[in-house]
Amino acid sequence: MWAKILTGALFLFMLACAIYIDPVRDRSLLGVRDPERARLRLMTWNIGYASLESDSRAHTEDLKAVAETILKNSPDAVALQELTGQEQLDALLGHLQQRYRGAVCGFGSQDRIEAVLVKGREARFEEIPGGDRYALGGVFRFQKEGPEVVLISAHADAFNAARRRSFTGDVVDWARARSPNQAVFIAGDFNFELRARSQSNIYTDNIKHDSEAYSYILKHFRDLGRDAGATAINDRRIDYIFGLPEVTLLQRAEVLKGTAVGRMDHLPLLVEVQL
Repeated sequence: MWAKILTGALFLFMLACAIYIDPVRDRSLLGVRDPERARLRLMTWNIGYASLESDSRAHTEDLKAVAETILKNSPDAVALQELTGQEQLDALLGHLQQRYRGAVCGFGSQDRIEAVLVKGREARFEEIPGGDRYALGGVFRFQKEGPEVVLISAHADAFNAARRRSFTGDVVDWARARSPNQAVFIAGDFNFELRARSQSNIYTDNIKHDSEAYSYILKHFRDLGRDAGATAINDRRIDYIFGLPEVTLLQRAEVLKGTAVGRMDHLPLLVEVQL
């Protein structure tokens, strides 16, 4: 008898504690959408051409169309790959009517570079070394009282999986070393070949290298565009946006079809999240 009374009292005490004590974790971490939270829009786009072209870097005559797509979708920040240099960035910012500010990284051993654009906000930019090439991080504050956001624009080697793996590790390690108060996103063209049927040479170890590189990212970040579909020709999904799972609630992920111009072989990936 006394045992039943004691058990019942203990149950009521635990229930009262559960009701009284507020959860430590933010509601968004539990997958609950908060309509009062602002939404952050991020885009990544390799605006270069297919590798069979004589010059596969971005073409200046395409930049007006690129700007139109950006203005139409109004992302808060954009990661771009395969620009030819600062002059192209300046031309693009002009087409964007100076609504964005941006920077490019160094060339390293490459003939093309990455850029980050931030819409109408103060921002700072940091180069990220990765072997013989660079990525670029753009740091800005999305909301006055919110955390700083870091968007990284990266482009891994298209022809060497071992280099992709090394480069990915460098970028992820740089991202992990950021302040815990920052919301970090890694975006860009990683050229991962994760499916055997995509391989042109079955005797390579590309899938092993790429699978391990992709898995290393997923240890720390969430693949926000996983269900959005192919981003490049031949039904390839090689453009990604990764976000920290503990601070990011995905609202939307979309590959913007019909936006490629000229002989571009990639489509932009747009994600919308709540922090």
